[in-house]
Amino acid sequence: MNPAKHPGYGQPSRPPIRPANIDIDLHGMTVSRASSAMERHLETAHAARLHIVKVIHGHGTGTLKKAVHKLLKSSPLVRKFYLASHGDGGHGVTIAELDHGQRQSYDSRANNSITPKAERRR
Repeated sequence: MNPAKHPGYGQPSRPPIRPANIDIDLHGMTVSRASSAMERHLETAHAARLHIVKVIHGHGTGTLKKAVHKLLKSSPLVRKFYLASHGDGGHGVTIAELDHGQRQSYDSRANNSITPKAERRR
């Protein structure tokens, strides 16, 4: 085999990173169909090294939102999740932060010893 014809010959190859969308729209889906779509989307987003996923479930009766939150809570790929701010969709959208095994986010309560405290007024 001629290495000049095959670039990268003899070097270990990395799996290609496929692009992924940050958001997934679950409007009009049943809970079972939305759950399977969510699992596939989380795996794709995690493989693409995305840090957040925006899940659009709508307001409706709340059944789809509960199912999404249950799935996100049990997923090992998700660090935490929360409802979006008013400008990003409010209660009709959930933001999930993916876990890539990096250090945890800054928690001011846990790191209270390094945060200077204000003195009380006299």
